[in-house]
Amino acid sequence: MIKRDSVLANWTRRIDWPLMAAATILLVVGLVAVYSAVSPSGNPSRYMVKQLSALSLGLIIMVLMTTLNYQIFRAYPWAVYALGILSLVTVLAIGKRIHGAKSWIILGPLSIEPVEIARIAFVVAIAGFLDRAERDLQSFRWVLFIFALGGVQMVLILLEPYLGGTLAYGPIMMTCLYFAGVPPIYLLGILFFGSVAGGIPILSTYFSLQPQLLDAHSIVKFFVHSAVGTRSAIELLFMTTAVIFGGWWFMRKLHIKLPWQYPMILSLVMGLSVYTAHSVEHLIKDYQRKRIVVFLSPGFDPLGAGYNILQSEIAIGSGGFFGKGLFSGTQTQLGFLPEKHTDFIFSVIGEELGFIWAAVVILAFAVLVWRAFVIATETQDKFGTLIAVGIGCLFGFQAFMNIGMVLGLMPVTGVALPFVSYGGSHVVSALLAVGLLQSVNFRRYIY
Repeated sequence: MIKRDSVLANWTRRIDWPLMAAATILLVVGLVAVYSAVSPSGNPSRYMVKQLSALSLGLIIMVLMTTLNYQIFRAYPWAVYALGILSLVTVLAIGKRIHGAKSWIILGPLSIEPVEIARIAFVVAIAGFLDRAERDLQSFRWVLFIFALGGVQMVLILLEPYLGGTLAYGPIMMTCLYFAGVPPIYLLGILFFGSVAGGIPILSTYFSLQPQLLDAHSIVKFFVHSAVGTRSAIELLFMTTAVIFGGWWFMRKLHIKLPWQYPMILSLVMGLSVYTAHSVEHLIKDYQRKRIVVFLSPGFDPLGAGYNILQSEIAIGSGGFFGKGLFSGTQTQLGFLPEKHTDFIFSVIGEELGFIWAAVVILAFAVLVWRAFVIATETQDKFGTLIAVGIGCLFGFQAFMNIGMVLGLMPVTGVALPFVSYGGSHVVSALLAVGLLQSVNFRRYIY
C-alpha cells in the first residue's frame, strides 16, 4: 500500500498539470462542438461513439508513452523515420480515396490517417539525428540532410494529394535546426529561398486569374513573368545580383565588414529560388490556384471555392460575444457551413459558444505550446529538448493554420484543429504527442 501510494505521489508530482489541463479543455470543448455540429445528421451518437472510442484509445497510448522512457528512440532514428515512410507508402498502395485524396487506410470499423503518425515519427527521428554537439552541426550539410528527409515525406504526402499535411514540416525543421545549434545564417538563407520560391508562384496565380490588376502593377508584373518566362527570370536574377553586390559594396564603404562569400551565396540562393519557383508554377493545380485566390479575395468565387470561407466568417461573426447557444447556430444547424465537424469546427465554436469560448480554445493552445517549450528549456537532454520543441511547433502551427483558415486569414488547406476536430487519427496522434511531452518532462533532470 505504501509503495502504491508513493508511486501515485511520484506521478502526481512529475506530471505537467497545465499541459494536461489545456489538453483536457480542448478535448471537452471539441466533443461538445462535434456533437452539436453532427446533430442535424439525425444520428449524432454514431459520430460520438467513434470519437469517444478514439479518445479512450488515445488516453491509453498517452499513459503508455508517459511511462515509456523516450530515450529508447534515441539510438534508432532511422527505424523511427522508416516507420513514417512505411505508413505513407502503405496508404498510397492500399488507401481509400475520400474527397479526392488517398489519405486513409480502412481496416473494418477503423480508419487510420498515416500522415498524423508520420509527422510525429519525423519529429522524433530528426531529434535523434540532431542530437550531437553543436560544433558538429556547423556544416550546411546538416540543413540539407534534414530538409532531404522532410522532402521525401512531403513528396509522398503530396502524391495522395494532401497539401495541408505537408505544411507543418517547414516550421518543424526550421525550429528544430535552430534549437539544435545550426548557424542562423543557414536558416535565414532557407527562409529567403522559401519566400521567393513560394511567393512568386502565389503572385503569378493571383494575378493570372485577375489579369485586370496586373497591368496596374508593373513591378509585380515583372516578378510574375519571372516565374513563367525564362527571359524574365534571367533579367530578375541579373537585377537582384546587382542589388545584392551593390549593397555589399556600400556596406563595406561604411566600414561594415562582410565576407565576399555572403553576397555570392545569397545570389546563388536567389537563382535556385527562381528556378524552383518556375517549377512550382507548373505543378500548381487549378483547384489549388483557386484556393490561393480565394484566400486573398474571398469574393472572387463566392459560390465556388470562396463559399467555405464566406460561410465560416458569417458563422463566427454572427456568434457575437456569448454565442447563439448550442444547437442554435443557423449556419451550423441549417447546413450552410461545410465540413463543420472537421476542418471548420472552430466556426461552430465561434457561432454557438461565442467569442468567450473561442478565446478559451486559443488560450488553451497557447498554454500547450508554452508548456512544450518550458519542458524543452528545462530538459537537460538535447534529444528530449528537440522532441518537445518539435511537438510544440506542430501543435502551434496546426492551430494557427486551422484558426487562420476559418477566419479567412489563411488559405483553406484541410488542416485539422488538434484535439478538437472530429477524427480518430487526429485525437490519437495528439494524445500520443502529449504522452511524449510528459515522458520528456518526467525525466528532464535525469539525463
